[in-house]
Amino acid sequence: MSGHKFNRKRVRDTAIWSLLLTAIAAGLFFSVLRKSNAKVQDIQIDITGLNEGEQLINEKEIKQILQLAAGKSINKASIKSLDVRKLEAKLNNDKRIENADLYFDSNGKLHVKVQQKKPIMRVMEVSGSEYYIDGQGSRVPYLRGSLVRVPVVTGVRDTFFDKIKETGKPTKLKEVFEIMKYISDDKFLSSLVEQVDIGSEMSGDIVLIPKVGREKIVFGDGSNIKAKFDNLKIFYKDGMPKLGWSRYKTLNLAYANQVRGVLADPTSAPKILPVEQDSLTAELKSSNNHNIQ
Repeated sequence: MSGHKFNRKRVRDTAIWSLLLTAIAAGLFFSVLRKSNAKVQDIQIDITGLNEGEQLINEKEIKQILQLAAGKSINKASIKSLDVRKLEAKLNNDKRIENADLYFDSNGKLHVKVQQKKPIMRVMEVSGSEYYIDGQGSRVPYLRGSLVRVPVVTGVRDTFFDKIKETGKPTKLKEVFEIMKYISDDKFLSSLVEQVDIGSEMSGDIVLIPKVGREKIVFGDGSNIKAKFDNLKIFYKDGMPKLGWSRYKTLNLAYANQVRGVLADPTSAPKILPVEQDSLTAELKSSNNHNIQ
């Protein structure tokens, strides 16, 4: 008898659990079905990747891209009619976007997370073309109205080629890219340089133009980047406060272990030691001191 009671109890418990699981599964099924047939309740777009107030792409443009990809207005579409992966891929194909991620929450809201690319320079070619280049060496479109505060590079005669950083082909644009990459990683230099200009085809000198001050900085070519900037930092720290911030119209870093300054007023007398009438050479003996010749 006890065996029959045990069997009946086990059968009854199994039946109850089966009915409960079936009810839960059915509830989930109809819940998913109901939500998939539901309309998109809202779209929330979050754009990141740049400093506050800077933007390569805006919400309106993102919504337009999504609408074209979906072939319909997202706000009037049902959730099940939207291929989220397709919409995501369409955004990721935009050259202004580093990464896009789309998903629906439990309330039927479509979340669009967009990380913008981070330009380090804006190129103005002699031919008239204008674009950004990011830290990976990729070309990023420049559209009127977009606002990213990065140094402008002028006098560019080279045609851009993809992945400029990876190619072995030597060009002035690649030299400038390596210089700008170094500048973008340095807080002091980033706050210093406003513009870069590539000189005539004969000189080919790369010239840096500071945000503050009237002097131009002749960098020369793209060699010895770290050493040249180390010399410049020492000169700004130790030399300029003594010699005067408006004393020079040109600082030249092209010479090994030197910073040469061309006087803004050639007739003015040097303050420290006798020098040539039109120039001053600062020889940098170490990272902590320099001699003026």
